[in-house]
Amino acid sequence: MDVVSVVIPTLNRAVPLRRAIESLGRQVGLTGTDVDILVVDNSADGNAQAAVAEIAAQIRFPVRYLHEPHPGVSSARNAGVRAARGRWVAFLDDDEEAADGWLAALVETARRTGADAVFGPVVANGEGAAGIAGFACYFSRQIDCPDGADITGRVAYLGTNNSMFDRLRCLNDAAPFELSLNSVGGEDSLLLKRLTLAGRRLFWAANASVIEWVPESRLNWGYIRKRKFLSGQIRVFVLGMLRPVHRLEIVGWMAIGLVQVGLGGLAMLALSPFDARLRARASVVLSAGLGKVLWMPRFRPALYGSGLVS
Repeated sequence: MDVVSVVIPTLNRAVPLRRAIESLGRQVGLTGTDVDILVVDNSADGNAQAAVAEIAAQIRFPVRYLHEPHPGVSSARNAGVRAARGRWVAFLDDDEEAADGWLAALVETARRTGADAVFGPVVANGEGAAGIAGFACYFSRQIDCPDGADITGRVAYLGTNNSMFDRLRCLNDAAPFELSLNSVGGEDSLLLKRLTLAGRRLFWAANASVIEWVPESRLNWGYIRKRKFLSGQIRVFVLGMLRPVHRLEIVGWMAIGLVQVGLGGLAMLALSPFDARLRARASVVLSAGLGKVLWMPRFRPALYGSGLVS
């Protein structure tokens, strides 16, 4: 019988964490699959332990708590991988809520396709009364392809939020997530790029959806611009961490960034007197482009725990 270890890294998010674990307790359709839930608490003081113990007593799957005090998203993910018991390791963020058939859909797609890793849709929703309004596209992940499609070629647009990996084929290094990226993020993008270069295949599980609950404090254009700037940086700087360095790809993404800066800037000027929302959207395009151009270390601040990297 296959075992799936579900790893939830968490940092000072007691309420969303409870929702994430409870959603795992509602999983259905897991015939022939055992579930092992592992919460990795990356806080300095282990403040999630009591809450995890309380929730664990209320759901039908075993829940293990692990305190990883060394700060950083890579450290937390690596600790979860080391403690995983399953053939498969799935990742669920602590601000996500899995659909009832989430895990079954990931497993079914993996078995049917022979995938090394599978990824599902992320549907964004706002935590506040106003909902998410026009910001959903900046927090969601949807790929326009059928269930079971090979998405290896779209690796640049993937991340570990809502994913499942064959542990032996994908996560068998001592520290699969790059520790030097602990404070800036991009550890999942680098891992995925390395996996595809090693011949691993990634597939789409269209029915394995999760909701990402976005707090009101993030639903503003200032936050979105920072998020897209960081995303643009990650898109490029992971290529410089590969061996050999992928210089042509770096140049290509920087060229795309320059186009985004130009088009975004022109659109901001043209729309300035007419439509504030369209102008704000254009500023996001400009920020994404700037990130691709200014990807060098001196432009990368430490962001872990800021909500941009967490």
